[in-house]
This record gives sequence, structure tokens and C-alpha cells, in this order.
Amino acid sequence: MRIAVPYENGQVVQSLADCKSFLMVTAEGGEPVAKELLPCTDTGSASMLKLIGLHQIDVLICGGLGISTRNALEMLGVLLVPGVSGSCEEAVAKFLTGERQGDPSVLTLCREEDPDDPMNCMHDCSRCAGCGPIAVPPEVQKRVPEV
Repeated sequence: MRIAVPYENGQVVQSLADCKSFLMVTAEGGEPVAKELLPCTDTGSASMLKLIGLHQIDVLICGGLGISTRNALEMLGVLLVPGVSGSCEEAVAKFLTGERQGDPSVLTLCREEDPDDPMNCMHDCSRCAGCGPIAVPPEVQKRVPEV
């Protein structure tokens, strides 16, 4: 299992967009076996998502979390532990022992269930290419040449 925590001076960075490095801890059988500091070359969500995907992170312990970033991380299959502050190493240790931490309500904020939303994307189109099929008006269809 690989656990990542946004890191600055040993503390959990509260904004992922401002994160310049991540502490990555590899754990086996509930025990940490390795740790590494991963530099984040660029700031912003795209850079952070790329780093998490490349290093196959399983768990992200973090402070604040925006809805589109949360949705992207959930699509990658990353387990989220938001609303955490304090020492990065203590946060990882608490996670490995199963101690509750952070504020899980961060993940439920702005969650809007819609039975008419076939993709279940809660109206955040960062998760898919759109909601349902796109209807092309007949007047536009006539202007498109057939190949």
C-alpha cells in the first residue's frame, strides 16, 4: 500500500494546489517499510494527479480538497482521508493503526445525487465527457458531409 501526504516542513499542507512535495510511505501488513519525499515539479491539480497516478498511490491523507480534485482522485481509486492537519508522519501512523482523524464531512460537501444523471457524476463534468448522448439538430446534420 502506498500512502501520500502533501508535505511541507513535516506538516500536512492544507491546499493541494500549493503543494510542492509529497511524503510517500510504503506499508506492508500495516507496517511502514519505506518512505520517500516526492517533489511536485509544478503546482496545481493536474501536476498532483499526474504524480499520484505515476506512483500508484492508494491512499491520500490531506487537508482541504476541492470537488473536481476529489472526483478525479476517486476515479483513480484513491482512498481519501481529508481534513487532516499536523505532522505528516503522525497522520500516516494514525491511518495505519486505524485511528480516526481528519474531517470526513469534507467528502460529503456539495454532493448532489440526481436520479436523472446516468453517469452519476453529480454535475461535475470533470468525471466524464458529458451527461448522456449528444443530440445533433437536423439542420446541423445536413451540413455535415458523409464520408
